[in-house]
Amino acid sequence: MLDYLGREVGMQLGTRKVRSAGRTSGSVEITLPIEVQALTGIECEIVLQDGVRPQIVLQPDLSVAQALFIELWGMLHRALGDVGDIGDFSLGDFNVAFLPPRHWHKRPPLSYNDALILQRYIEQKAPSSRIQSSSALLHLITFLAVNASYRLGLEGQMAIAFGDALGYLVTGVSGGHGSEFERVAALTAYGAGQWPVAGQMAALSIDGDWIAAQEGLRRVYELFAAWQADPNEYQAARDRWWHSSVTIERGTTLSTVEAYLRHEGDLR
Repeated sequence: MLDYLGREVGMQLGTRKVRSAGRTSGSVEITLPIEVQALTGIECEIVLQDGVRPQIVLQPDLSVAQALFIELWGMLHRALGDVGDIGDFSLGDFNVAFLPPRHWHKRPPLSYNDALILQRYIEQKAPSSRIQSSSALLHLITFLAVNASYRLGLEGQMAIAFGDALGYLVTGVSGGHGSEFERVAALTAYGAGQWPVAGQMAALSIDGDWIAAQEGLRRVYELFAAWQADPNEYQAARDRWWHSSVTIERGTTLSTVEAYLRHEGDLR
């Protein structure tokens, strides 16, 4: 595994014993930790690194996950067509790892594990509702949309807010980090006075091509672009919403956007 600087890193996931079906059969079995069960059915190249401390390395063929990244990016490309051209997908724009990275800076994270889970749902012909509301789809759409918004001119806080909101529109799932204001504002803008149900809009169905979502997402983008141009209005809108809709208990509740930005500042 490589980190965002291209350095080889490892991750200790526990200790397992190798079981044999018989000394002359050559058949062995290793029970992998649950964290990597998405590798089930994926072809892996087996590499023996011999020496003082010999290691057996499994190198999975993750081309199916990369193909899914490209497919989802294509759906975003069509959905954001009224806003602008987000160009082709580039893996180098992302902090890519097998498991979702805990932290990121500038380059949004993409997880092979999320893609493999989603691909398995598709291959198993899982109900569309299960795929649509999965956390795997939420993660992938959110961070693909963050990068797409970079290309469309959003920056920092607004790019992250836009990605978070689009992930919610598609899946109907909350990231669980208190980003209610951004989600509600995006849902209102998308519906243009109507009140659609996030995660259940035909135009953003995982079974569709998302072209029908262009007008609604243009309104969402224009809202976030206006906030970026006028940060004072963005803050005022957030304050009005919190005062009218939320009872804030003692302490501070950070939105997803604020939490990301605070961590980004800590990394500098």
